[in-house]
Amino acid sequence: MKRKDLASLMESVSVADLKHLLEVKGKLEALTQKKKELEKNLAEVERRIAALLGSARGLPAAAVQGAARKGKPGVRRRIAQPSLASVIADVLREHRKPMKVNDIAAAVVEKKKYRTRARDFKSQIRILLYKNEKKWFKKVAPGLFTIAAQQQNAK
Repeated sequence: MKRKDLASLMESVSVADLKHLLEVKGKLEALTQKKKELEKNLAEVERRIAALLGSARGLPAAAVQGAARKGKPGVRRRIAQPSLASVIADVLREHRKPMKVNDIAAAVVEKKKYRTRARDFKSQIRILLYKNEKKWFKKVAPGLFTIAAQQQNAK
């Protein structure tokens, strides 16, 4: 601040005003400190609530009255069906000629009635065929797959 501004400020503000400003500043600091303590207590209460909800998940819904559930809704039951690898093996065994991934995907969904909710089902099939962990499939050419010899004789 310039000296002129400071001098004009000193003339315009009384001692009573300065005392009042100091009181307000003190109250503000006290309230800010109290706010921090309350936020800390609130975080502790929220942690306890979360712990109780976590331990009550095994109980029926009526036992946890009014408890707001966070996260995913109830787990859906999985559809009982054969594995995707075995369904693909059946499709390739029936077709007897090498097939492209898109053709395999279409045959699996249409003919075998394999139910899926996957957004990109073809990529799942592609990953399964290229990883080939069970050694059921044989890559004949780029993008063409057939059933492996030992699996062909299995049925």
